Amino acid sequence: MKNLFQLFLALIFVFSLQTASAQTMKVTGTVYDTTGVKPLQNAMIMAVRVKDSLLLGFTRTNSLGAFNLTHFEADTFSLVIAHPNFDDRTYYIFGNKDNYEINIPMAKMTSKTKELQEVIIYANKNPIYYKGDTLVYVADSFKVAEGAVVEDLLKKLPGLKIDKDGKITSQGQEINKVLVDGDEFFGTDPTVATKNLAADGIQTVQIYEKTDNETIGGSDAKIKVLDLKLKDSAKKGYFGRVSGASDLFLTPGAKYIGGTPFYEGELLFNKFDSKQKISVFALGSNTPRSNFGRGDLNKFGLSNESGANGNFWEADNNNNNGGIPQTFKAGIYFSDKFGEKQNTDLLFNYSYYNDRIDSRTSEYSQYFLTDTTYNTEDSTRYVATNESHNLNLKITSQVDSLTLIEFKPSVSFDSGYTDNTEASVFRGETGIQSLSTQIGNINDSKGIKVNNTVRLYRKFMKKRRELEIRYDLVLSKNTTDGSLYSKSDYSLLGIIDTIDQKKINNNSSTSHYATTTYYEPLSKFVKLNINYLFEYGVSNQDKIAYDKLNGEYTEMRQDLSNNFDNTRVQNRVGTELIYEKGKHFISGGAFFRNINIDNNNLTLDTVINQNINNVLPKFKYEYKPSVSKRMSINYRTSSQQPSINDLQPIADNSNPNRIQEGNANLKPNYVHSLDFNFNNWNALSGKYFWSGASMNITDNAFASETNFNKYGQTITKTINVDGNLSANVFAGAGLPILDRVIEFNPSLSGAYNKYKNVISGAENTTENYVLTPGLDIDFEWDSLEISLTSSYSYNNPKSSLSSSSNTPFSTQEYGIGVKWTLPAGFIIKADGNYTKNSQPGAGFYDTEFFILDAEISKKFLKTGNLVVAVIGNDILNQNISASRTVNGNTITDNRTTIISRYFLLKVTYRFNNRKMKEDDFRGMH
Repeated sequence: MKNLFQLFLALIFVFSLQTASAQTMKVTGTVYDTTGVKPLQNAMIMAVRVKDSLLLGFTRTNSLGAFNLTHFEADTFSLVIAHPNFDDRTYYIFGNKDNYEINIPMAKMTSKTKELQEVIIYANKNPIYYKGDTLVYVADSFKVAEGAVVEDLLKKLPGLKIDKDGKITSQGQEINKVLVDGDEFFGTDPTVATKNLAADGIQTVQIYEKTDNETIGGSDAKIKVLDLKLKDSAKKGYFGRVSGASDLFLTPGAKYIGGTPFYEGELLFNKFDSKQKISVFALGSNTPRSNFGRGDLNKFGLSNESGANGNFWEADNNNNNGGIPQTFKAGIYFSDKFGEKQNTDLLFNYSYYNDRIDSRTSEYSQYFLTDTTYNTEDSTRYVATNESHNLNLKITSQVDSLTLIEFKPSVSFDSGYTDNTEASVFRGETGIQSLSTQIGNINDSKGIKVNNTVRLYRKFMKKRRELEIRYDLVLSKNTTDGSLYSKSDYSLLGIIDTIDQKKINNNSSTSHYATTTYYEPLSKFVKLNINYLFEYGVSNQDKIAYDKLNGEYTEMRQDLSNNFDNTRVQNRVGTELIYEKGKHFISGGAFFRNINIDNNNLTLDTVINQNINNVLPKFKYEYKPSVSKRMSINYRTSSQQPSINDLQPIADNSNPNRIQEGNANLKPNYVHSLDFNFNNWNALSGKYFWSGASMNITDNAFASETNFNKYGQTITKTINVDGNLSANVFAGAGLPILDRVIEFNPSLSGAYNKYKNVISGAENTTENYVLTPGLDIDFEWDSLEISLTSSYSYNNPKSSLSSSSNTPFSTQEYGIGVKWTLPAGFIIKADGNYTKNSQPGAGFYDTEFFILDAEISKKFLKTGNLVVAVIGNDILNQNISASRTVNGNTITDNRTTIISRYFLLKVTYRFNNRKMKEDDFRGMH
């Protein structure tokens, strides 16, 4: 760590000298109106280089009409002073080492002229401006390197941030969708556009909000959109890349999968014009760098497939954040516009997944009861293979200027195989072993899932009158054949118990949703929203278990077998009054809902009927004192139905140490949610501040009722409890200095959670307090980028049943990232991250490790499209996966085997229609 810090200081010193060696211009002055007496506030001051019309810098005058424009190199430039009420005033300045401080004591503006005069156009007079509520950046006003892509451009725009995974935020708020000329660009993954489109093809970057129309049942939720507007010359072409990487068995001490070295491969080809887009892709890997997690479901327009494949591996998923992955994914994406007026859009994609994960986990759990404590040590190996075929279609037709019809079907065929082996040891508070078990589960499943949406949207001649009619069909069917083998050794009794069973699980569900939403304007500023939802859903789960008898699985276990139906009929009607005028937006209303639920035990021929009436109120107030400042308060209520696994009144003994029972008497929960948000941003300085708070209170919350036997084995079922609460506050800022060379990003968040469960008949309340301050610092020069990150998280859980489980713990994380672009096409990247987990008492959460990743690459060919890189992952070989969870009276420390040190030699070839030449292909040989 000390050597890395010294290296960081040396880099800062070198580039500070480099920056200081160039003479910096400083232009000051005062702007007055035509009288020469009244100073002008908010006049735009711009320095435009004469030789290429590049915007060198800009600022605005203060309340006294004064300005100070600096932090750009001395050059010959025109100083343009602009104000909407006056003609522009221009000064030509010849800056050099002897003439770098200019003062204009009185810049007197002239009245706007009405007659046509000679027009002199300076490129990008207003580099940042608002068009209504849309924030617009003029792309050519921001300098990027030759051959830069959109991601490089976005990093230059004030208020925008892009993390290492390509996630974009604007003034602290995440961008939910990236469009190109108002349309999706090869799906909903923003990196497809930002990492491949050329920056010099972008005319403007626009940021705005729009209503999210993807939600069943109607929603007024807003999403944040970044829209890339292309220049006419860039509205057609092709691009792609081919890459391959391997360690060629060169990684010392590596654990190869099936004798195969670490590898990564990628093939991507995209062709597009103003109306048609075609994409073909194939990706494969057995490293974490290009694994396919849930975030990849959105890639290439595959957002319909969420949940189709339930066992994705991803490094940042706390539920399964370890193991050795092996993945392959391929597909095709096609979209086109049809009709005489090109008013019909067709989108089709097909994808194929095949992924495998081999995970080995160790857990140490401490259980605190009212009269005793005990602990368990668990070792688990989980191997899973999943395969999926997915087809999606979307047809949107603008029938006329007022009517739109959308048809969106999708289907997925899935299969999965899992093999889970677990060895456990139970010890009492004296440390003496009372029980040891070995459990093996194998499951082989096949399923199909279908989603269909038909939507009609209609405007009327009366302004703001709107009607939407929508129908959704969600259907799924799955069959699983499984087996369970368990051996339990009760050490103190000298008894060994064995279970050998075959299991069959057939489950299916069909849900129909019909929604009508109507908006009627009552006045210029007030409109009424009326919404109706009808839902009819049926789900079934048929479980059968057989014991092994005389070498065959023929003995049916009645206590573990059951056929269960759940039927749900919902009628929901709601009304909402909306007031929108100037800076204020107010909406308030309520849904009135009746749900009739039949839980039908077909095996026992019994029915439990639930008829529930709810009122679901909502209220929202939004205040926008300016286009760059916003405050909102949002209150809403919601309700969720329990899953069929929680409802079916049968024991699930797939883990005999932790048996799960169903509860057919479960009721839907009821959630109150309150959110507050405030954002403020200064477009010229790039400074921004974001803050917020939220709180959720849940009645009839889903909680666990757990009973322990004398060995520590548990039987758990889901119950309803009242009064669960979660709350959090958060704030952050972006504070650029030195013309945005350095930016500070402080943040602070705090959380409080209270939830209830029942342990051995006694109610337990767990409270957890979390405080997380953080500070990131970014340094950016033309050829060097450095980022420093730091955060500290303190957790303090408290249980009402046992003070022994009240053990605070903390996590510290510090990081440094460097990207250095050198001459001759060399790029050096390095990322170092130090993590320290601290906790008192037993367990293995108390760990610390430093992960160092590095990459050296070299560009070849005149276009720089051929890149050869050497990549080192976890060079110091310290990577581990460790986590701690507190649940009721239980503290669990988890450690998982993951891929640590490896090295790759990677070759990437990019191609596109703008720079590709025949010579480049010959050069590859």
